[in-house]
Amino acid sequence: MSSTTTYRAQRALTPDELIAIREEIEAAGGPVEIVARVARAVFTALLAPLGESLDDYNRDRQLFPDQFAIPQTQWQSICDAALDRADAFGARALLALELIDVMPCSCQNPDAPVPPVERVDQRPFEHVVTVTREATDVIAAASAHCDRLAASFGIDSQEYREAVTTWQHGLSRLFAMGLGARTYVTRDGDLSLLVHCESGFLYGIVFHPVRRRCTRDGCRAVINDDGRAWTYLPDDPKCPDGDHTASYPLDGPHPGTWQFHS
Repeated sequence: MSSTTTYRAQRALTPDELIAIREEIEAAGGPVEIVARVARAVFTALLAPLGESLDDYNRDRQLFPDQFAIPQTQWQSICDAALDRADAFGARALLALELIDVMPCSCQNPDAPVPPVERVDQRPFEHVVTVTREATDVIAAASAHCDRLAASFGIDSQEYREAVTTWQHGLSRLFAMGLGARTYVTRDGDLSLLVHCESGFLYGIVFHPVRRRCTRDGCRAVINDDGRAWTYLPDDPKCPDGDHTASYPLDGPHPGTWQFHS
């Protein structure tokens, strides 16, 4: 049995209403104002046919965006306009999360009007990335680590491909402008970076090594770089003769991946 959601208002916005919403967005002077202008413009339009306005709502009588719906194509058009404007303030990524809370639901209506608009790149002209000298050492060390993995395991190996792919993704993230046009990069360990963004967002590109384990059947031992073997639990099975077979050489580079941490 299918269920149908009932909204207080479910309709397509008119071309004039969409244009008015876009004009409100373009007039915003910052990311917080973008969100406020989107909410006010959208719900001013949706509430008017009900004989209501946003001024009718307060702490005691709250407005719930999920009680309203507009066509998916119009919903996406409004969000695109808001995110494009957010680019001017380096707040695209953060604004995307904020919009979810203030936008109405979306519904299917392929015939809904969406006036064409020329999308303009509003990002700042340049992205300034400042890298401390210690961080440059990390970048060089990480690249060299990938090279050593290629030499040890081969360029077609999973160990090399996973490492080099995640490292490349991490480096590419440094130059993306969705979190601001000024980025400050510092060292966070021998193979990891800490990234401070203009928007205030802080994240790490952190290397996670794969633990060296014994590959003999039934053995759950973990093997340190010094050759010492141990198990997580005292009764975990391990090689009775202590002759472990390491999953990769003691003197070789650690396989692993770089991961995003916020």
